[in-house]
Amino acid sequence: MNFTELLSRLPRIVTAAEMAAIDRCTIDTLGLPGRVLMENAGRAVFEILRTRLQPLAAKRAAVFCGKGNNGGDGFVIARLLNEAGVNCDTFWLGKKNALPEDARANFLLLEKLGYAIHSLKAEEALPDLSRYDFLIDALLGTGVRGELQGVLAQLVQHLNHSGRPIIAVDLPTGMNADTGAVEGPCIQAQLTVTFGARKQGLLFSPAREHVGELHVADIGFPSLAYEMAAGQTYLLHDENLSHWLPMRPPDAFKNRVGQILVIGGSRGFGGAARLTATAALRAGAGLVVLAAPESLLTAMEASTAEVIKLPLPEHEGAIANNAFATLAERLAWANVVALGPGLGTSPAVKELVTHVLRTFSGLVVLDADAINVLAGEIETLRASVSQIILTPHPGELRRLLANEQTLLADSPIATVRRVAKALGHVLVLKGAPTVIGLPSEEVLINSTGNAGMATAGSGDVLTGLIAGLAGQGLAPAKAASLGVFLQGLAGDLARNHLGMWSMLASDMLHYLPQAFLQTAKAK
Repeated sequence: MNFTELLSRLPRIVTAAEMAAIDRCTIDTLGLPGRVLMENAGRAVFEILRTRLQPLAAKRAAVFCGKGNNGGDGFVIARLLNEAGVNCDTFWLGKKNALPEDARANFLLLEKLGYAIHSLKAEEALPDLSRYDFLIDALLGTGVRGELQGVLAQLVQHLNHSGRPIIAVDLPTGMNADTGAVEGPCIQAQLTVTFGARKQGLLFSPAREHVGELHVADIGFPSLAYEMAAGQTYLLHDENLSHWLPMRPPDAFKNRVGQILVIGGSRGFGGAARLTATAALRAGAGLVVLAAPESLLTAMEASTAEVIKLPLPEHEGAIANNAFATLAERLAWANVVALGPGLGTSPAVKELVTHVLRTFSGLVVLDADAINVLAGEIETLRASVSQIILTPHPGELRRLLANEQTLLADSPIATVRRVAKALGHVLVLKGAPTVIGLPSEEVLINSTGNAGMATAGSGDVLTGLIAGLAGQGLAPAKAASLGVFLQGLAGDLARNHLGMWSMLASDMLHYLPQAFLQTAKAK
């Protein structure tokens, strides 16, 4: 199965404009009526409520509708709730004649059935919410640009202060659907039911702190509509990644399942290189050589027994200028080099990094100090004979792009897409969530991981994990994406057993085997 086919199996992530284009394509080109989609959307929310809030009958609910199609979804939800025996009040902002056609039809239907719709035009008209069991936010959907104003802002704050659970329709009112920005009042939802595909903003802070539990509802958009109108952004999801794992032939032996050279470490930072080397082995690499300043290796012998050690000449606890000759044989031997963890930023390190990128024709996983020493010099990366996977955090990326600030955008997705294309290499931008950009402009967003992973050494584990996967024959894009996913899953398993407060990077190493097994079993 080729990589394009593997990507096609992943869930899509879309911008507001892309979702609107999918909607138009479905209605105008493929001929599925918008009224049907709106009915499906409202029914999807209703079915979730019926499942989760049993018994639904006799509960009290308030549905708050806006003046667009998101409000139309709300009218459908209000009708279905009333028909199911819920004491449901409908409130809305807008004018009947200004509603889009499908939303207006559902407004009129609600009226014809005798269900009252209360107009909200001023703060004084805001209802008492204490009598309701739950609230529905169908005010704006993907239409937010900038800070909410006037009665809409007052209404959002009123709902948030009610103490009642809020279910958001498509996305919480007040967040930017593309960037995740929250510039003013924003609904604090307990559950968000989004339609068709995840919107970018739902996955990024601060908006994702307003989402609560996220449910993606299929409301009938044909797959052809996504192919015609959606972009190239995907979610790394466990149900689709079992096919990505490297498979060993029955006659495998250690020299054919990854020969990894880790170059790292300096006085006080030897642990970073050790974590990287151990992670490469945990990823399944057959042989790992750790090249580090000679004085560091004695302490590493007992803690990393399976790793081969290569002592390098040093100066004041860091790699010295004359390390090239010592490294030459192993550089010729390795198929992957993991370069940077704990190296330091001396002129000798910069010379070493530049030398490897000029002469090593295999894959280099570039991390930490190996990125820092190239600040403002992305031409070195463009001119490299190596294939490269870069793994910076946002600060390291900004320093690297010191002279190329136009590549930075208002969202991590747009930034990663631009930079990966400009460099011609795979870019892993570490964060919450981590975003992977490919030179061919596809972007993948990770679905695993948690705040407990914000701990020293986490990035070093990721570097080794990616290197170990690549050494087993995975293409750079696949190795980077799978490595990010597996590390996040190992972090989630560690959190489940240990909690987030005490998590160490070495705990992720401990749970990596379980993460591999869980991914292999997921279908």
